[in-house]
Amino acid sequence: MSATHGSTPCAHAGANATSGDFVRMFPNLPPRKATGLPLALRYGAPGGLVDGGQTSDGQLHPEVPAGFTFLGQFIDHDLTLDVLSVLGGRAEPASLTDFRTPRLDMDSVYGAGPVVSRHLYDGSPQGKLAVNPNGADFARIDGDVARIGDPRNDENMLLAQLHLQMIKFHNRVTDLLAQGQITDAFGRTLPPKPADEPPTQQPGATLDQLLDVDNYYEDLHASAKRLVQWHYQWIVLHEFLPNFLDPAVLSDIVDNGPRFFDAGERPVIPVEFSAAGFRAFHSTIRSSYRINERFSGKLFPDNPDAPASPRVDLRGGPVLPEHAIDWRFFFDVSRSLKPQTTRRVQGSINTQLLDLPVSAVPGAKPGALARPVASLAVRNLLRSETVGLPSGQDVARAIGDTPLTEAELGTAEPSYLWYYILKEAEVRARGRHFGPVGSRIIGETVVGLLKATPSSYHQVFPAWRPTLGETPGRFEMTDLLYLAGSIKD
Repeated sequence: MSATHGSTPCAHAGANATSGDFVRMFPNLPPRKATGLPLALRYGAPGGLVDGGQTSDGQLHPEVPAGFTFLGQFIDHDLTLDVLSVLGGRAEPASLTDFRTPRLDMDSVYGAGPVVSRHLYDGSPQGKLAVNPNGADFARIDGDVARIGDPRNDENMLLAQLHLQMIKFHNRVTDLLAQGQITDAFGRTLPPKPADEPPTQQPGATLDQLLDVDNYYEDLHASAKRLVQWHYQWIVLHEFLPNFLDPAVLSDIVDNGPRFFDAGERPVIPVEFSAAGFRAFHSTIRSSYRINERFSGKLFPDNPDAPASPRVDLRGGPVLPEHAIDWRFFFDVSRSLKPQTTRRVQGSINTQLLDLPVSAVPGAKPGALARPVASLAVRNLLRSETVGLPSGQDVARAIGDTPLTEAELGTAEPSYLWYYILKEAEVRARGRHFGPVGSRIIGETVVGLLKATPSSYHQVFPAWRPTLGETPGRFEMTDLLYLAGSIKD
């Protein structure tokens, strides 16, 4: 497929946008010929082509702090949740439903708000989110089920702890707004709370007077939520994407707009992103992590059937204070301690991800998860066939890039798009960031959705700049963690 065939899909994406929540970024490209389970196993089974073993020093990124891997997972879960496609089947993107809002609106944190999603909130009139009294974990209900908007964010402890910081960030912003210590996103100081309404009738009172306390709390919650969302969106565009994307590709997308993806008036998700592009961040996951000065663990156990308690690995579930993350090990927040870094983006993933425990596979049931499909890589490859992704070589040609050779890929067949993106980063950028195909798919989707999110600062107030960081006009994960009360020095 020539580059000209890939130069007009924005129109196609917009045309398909009314029929479902997922579309094709490259609708003119044919699906890669399905090869089924045998080839997926040759790639993704333990000992297969993408088995990177235990993470070694030589596989580590020289700069990007390890926490950004899990910020990427949080962003992914903020945008997409496909529970309808079935491995081994075939589904057109337009027939699938996204059970997350395809916007950068943090609905995995806020749900549908304090009235509809009451289980996410602590019951206070300020609309603060629920936190475990120990401060180190989610609030939970019977069965240790987390009170969060997306159960996938309790799959591993690192993602869960990052989600918890988003909750604490919102609660802190709410307090600061109520105390008059910060202004809202438009530079206004919220008025003080009116006196509580008396329990008796108020002769002659206007409707505004009768609702003034309720309106105050509504405005407080909406203002805190907007500040949190906009600062989060700023981090995504100005810190997260620059850490992982080819600088020239990202600059072109930001300055000139997407070439291949039109999010449309009702934002949609390209399957090239949901089933390949963002899944390529799996390559940045390390086998093990230092959590704090006294506790380290592998992300998942070597034996997936090992009991989860006492905690020796980083599966999800209840977190005790002694296992809470010291964020100095995950972001550059300390003058005295350098954080761990991510794994490089390369044509392999760590071996823990090739034999997942049941708790790490959404929807999996004990006794019903066959080992061959407990591999994250195998599941990725089979899902790419379910939604009919094109080959990596075809996408490269469509964006005007020269495809990787068979020698560079290490395989002779048309490449799975997910695998191609990994190898492209390894070959073209030594694993420091994604290459042209990966950067184009990820960048166009995230930037396109940010600009199409109706409540985003791009839509509501394009001239807005962050107000909560240490440096005016800047805001990074360090600032967020500081405001969440999670930095020790």
